[in-house]
Amino acid sequence: MRAVEKPFKLEVGGKTLRIAEYELEGKRVFHVNFGPGGSPLVIAIAIGSNNKRFWTSIPEGRQKEATDIGRLIAEYIRAKK
Repeated sequence: MRAVEKPFKLEVGGKTLRIAEYELEGKRVFHVNFGPGGSPLVIAIAIGSNNKRFWTSIPEGRQKEATDIGRLIAEYIRAKK
């Protein structure tokens, strides 16, 4: 696993999240640090059976957070270009 970009921060619901992007076996994954008291989250883009891309948590189980935060990460990355 290697870091791809410098970590960045996003504001979500009054909280500052620290996001680090990594490459793992050729895939981009994002480590989300919620700060003190928050359980970290790892998310990635997956491809469903209908060939549509979606954000998912690793391990599964935090899909709502992965979808919401993934959308913000995508917006942040697009805005940088």
